[in-house]
Amino acid sequence: MFDDFSVVSTAISSFNNAALMGPCFFAVGLLSLPLFYFVFLYGRDILSQLKWTGKTETKISFWAVFCLVLWLLLFGGNYAVIRDGMSALPVAISFVLFVSMIYITNQAIKLNYLTVFQDRKVKWVSGAMLLVLAFFSAKPDLWGVLMQLSAVVCGIIVGSRLHKNISDISMSTFIFGIMTTLILMQPEYFRFGQLGNLTLVHLGALLITGFFAMSVLVLKYTNARAKIHESAYIKLKWLFRIIALLALILFVLTESVPVFIGLLGAIGISEMLTIYHSRKTSENLAKQSWVLLLMCFGVLIMCPVITCLGIIYLCQNTEKPKAKDFQALL
Repeated sequence: MFDDFSVVSTAISSFNNAALMGPCFFAVGLLSLPLFYFVFLYGRDILSQLKWTGKTETKISFWAVFCLVLWLLLFGGNYAVIRDGMSALPVAISFVLFVSMIYITNQAIKLNYLTVFQDRKVKWVSGAMLLVLAFFSAKPDLWGVLMQLSAVVCGIIVGSRLHKNISDISMSTFIFGIMTTLILMQPEYFRFGQLGNLTLVHLGALLITGFFAMSVLVLKYTNARAKIHESAYIKLKWLFRIIALLALILFVLTESVPVFIGLLGAIGISEMLTIYHSRKTSENLAKQSWVLLLMCFGVLIMCPVITCLGIIYLCQNTEKPKAKDFQALL
């Protein structure tokens, strides 16, 4: 009864049970509401102080992805929590780091952010800091250190030699969409919960974030044609609505990654049908979806800075997101 080890084990078990069933990210989001409101009130002033008068989308997208990379390196590299040695999650995380660093390096060159690194001393200090960060982020496994560090370095090399224009909205949406799926793949890796213990709040947050990610890509790359016959359009819309509803029920019951991807696919096809059937769509709706994606994703991974970046971009837009616009897509 008075054994210290059993007392500590009981306390840890109780804490874990509470953490598994409680959506911590939701509580952090609620506690961050005063910060979000402050940023919303003074978003334009913050933009002027940051001197982001031009290329606002590029700068907000750049810093949002940069925050994600820091989050992965600082909080996401504990390979000791992986359930089995055959997990593909470390490889997937390294892929996200590789793609993110390609984008960050490419945009940093265009935004002239790398001029500060021209001094050799600054280069050596920055390289040493990167090595230390990668080492501590992926401990206790050496292969995790090597994998993450090689992904970051290779991303920097490729990004510095890539001369093609990269779409800021599409690239950040792609990265955030992958990360949302990875959170569902192994939620305890992200201090998020465990499979079979996710609440409706957890699942709802994942679905909302995935929905906005899919909407951004569909709205950006689908053009209004008004070529689908009315009767065929109605039948196809109801078909994919029913598929999406069945996938939603199955996803809540199973928390399956393939079902989650299939559900988002059905929603995406339904949105494509709506846009393809329309004569004209709002050009600003894709940017509004992107803003909402930033805000939701920042809350989901408990990184309020990303949410604040989305709110800052929202403040400079004259058109605010409307629920009826997204309802019309479905």
